[in-house]
Amino acid sequence: MNDTDGQFAEDTDTIMLALAHGVTGDTDAGLTLLEPLAQRGPVHAAGICAALAETLSAEARANQAPDHFFGFLVATTDGQPADANDLPPGIRFAVQFSTTWANGQRDTAYSLFDALIDGQTDEQMQALGDGIEALFEMASASLREVVDRKRAEKGGR
Repeated sequence: MNDTDGQFAEDTDTIMLALAHGVTGDTDAGLTLLEPLAQRGPVHAAGICAALAETLSAEARANQAPDHFFGFLVATTDGQPADANDLPPGIRFAVQFSTTWANGQRDTAYSLFDALIDGQTDEQMQALGDGIEALFEMASASLREVVDRKRAEKGGR
């Protein structure tokens, strides 16, 4: 193992701890743990996005029927269809990144990441932060559902 491997292992531990906070509903604590990792630069921020997308889609991918794929629907609060292009940039990135990741299109997911931060303007960095927050909340919700189901299977323990 080289120094880079050790750093990414440490990042993985931090992401898992952040998700543990997310599962218990302490989103702020989880995001506070992720912020310094994301601030290390694009490679680390992309790694966070990948880890969160992997986490939030793992259960669905494990149960995916052959020749099926994932997509996302956008609707208004009253259930009417909406256009994904109307979503705020960070949220749009999160749903597109997680969907392409779940479909095994890693190159496309990373291209979405690169397009989001191309130029690294304040607006793009804000959108990245919003996207990481959305991915974190989706991953936390997915894990919470798994934990709740496992507890129910064990009689509520």
